[in-house]
Amino acid sequence: MNIRIRNINCNKKSGILIVGICLIAMLLGYFVESYRGTWIYHYGNTISLFMFYCGILYSFINTILLISKHKSELKNNFICLFLSAIPFLYIIIMIAIAMSKSQ
Repeated sequence: MNIRIRNINCNKKSGILIVGICLIAMLLGYFVESYRGTWIYHYGNTISLFMFYCGILYSFINTILLISKHKSELKNNFICLFLSAIPFLYIIIMIAIAMSKSQ
């Protein structure tokens, strides 16, 4: 177990952090909905959106860094790569669904 933890570099650990930040941001946005019309909603919603979109941007950047760093070992690092790309893929899929419904 300890050997596996040593083999994980900073970019791979960031993938877990990115997913956590995006989930916390979505939960924060959900929980402040009941305070609509107050300053709690205003600041909470702003912080939630900022965290979520920063997580999406960092997800894209971290995925590109993982691909460029591990070009020859993509099969071995597929789980870390996919975990890092989840927030970015989520936004792309939601945009595709919204665009297909509008036509």
